[in-house]
Amino acid sequence: MPTKTGISGVRSVHFGLPNLEEAARFYEQDWGLNVVSASPDSVYLRGTGRDIYTLALHRFPESQLLRIDLSIESREQADALFASLRDAGVETTDKVGPLDDIGGGYGFSFRDPDEGRVFRVVAEPKQHADCETQADRPGKVSHIVLNSPDREAKFFVEKLGFRMIDQSKTITFLNCNSDHHSLALFISESSSYNHLAFEMQDIDSVMSAAGSMTEAGHAIGWGVGRHGPCDNVFCYFVGPGGFIVEYTAEVEQVDESYKFKGPDEWGFPKGRRDQWGLARPTPAFHAPETSVPFSTMLFLK
Repeated sequence: MPTKTGISGVRSVHFGLPNLEEAARFYEQDWGLNVVSASPDSVYLRGTGRDIYTLALHRFPESQLLRIDLSIESREQADALFASLRDAGVETTDKVGPLDDIGGGYGFSFRDPDEGRVFRVVAEPKQHADCETQADRPGKVSHIVLNSPDREAKFFVEKLGFRMIDQSKTITFLNCNSDHHSLALFISESSSYNHLAFEMQDIDSVMSAAGSMTEAGHAIGWGVGRHGPCDNVFCYFVGPGGFIVEYTAEVEQVDESYKFKGPDEWGFPKGRRDQWGLARPTPAFHAPETSVPFSTMLFLK
């Protein structure tokens, strides 16, 4: 179910944090990603999917969400979106073209005009040949959730082509492929990072990977449970720098026939936050939910 602009998913995400070495150990040794490139100031890690990397870690004075990379289907669509955003007065890099990135590709970066979040559009990137779903290891980025006072997500819908797929009392879900959502906005008084979800093979992989994380000394922040919208299994942890990350599986697949549901159609029995009600978010999980801000620069690297 492609978007009208050609945007087709979240390809990778860039974190800025002060202790790069600690974060690299966490995501490689405990979380289950593999390092594909490393320098004194940046580490790039992949899942088991085709994307050259799914997560990039950069040394930064304080924790910040630096950039979200979006896949777009073709160079022509990247050119068209670049022109459209420039015409609308959106701040972008000077040109659209080949990217200076370990993953290659063609595209440009821009800052959304409402809340200053930095995105990059990437067409025709390099891909790994050795890709195969593996138990207990993340495959790709499933989705990212951002805190925002923007309830209607007009920029994402009108300028980027996302479809508002569902809306609960607290979250607006945005769709751009067969996954229920790739981006969501958690209603908040101010803008910040909420969490990043990595897709796992199945519920057993979520459970097993969560078990390995707890054995490594990392407490579960919330889970294991099953959400309402998206119907996915989840388990959340707080990673280095206060970045919340999620293992998820069994994401609902949708097509053009999917019917939007509004806030009055989503709910759980009193006292529950998910379908199962087996676990509730811990106090240690709540604090970082709004603590990581967005970068203030148009991140070019």
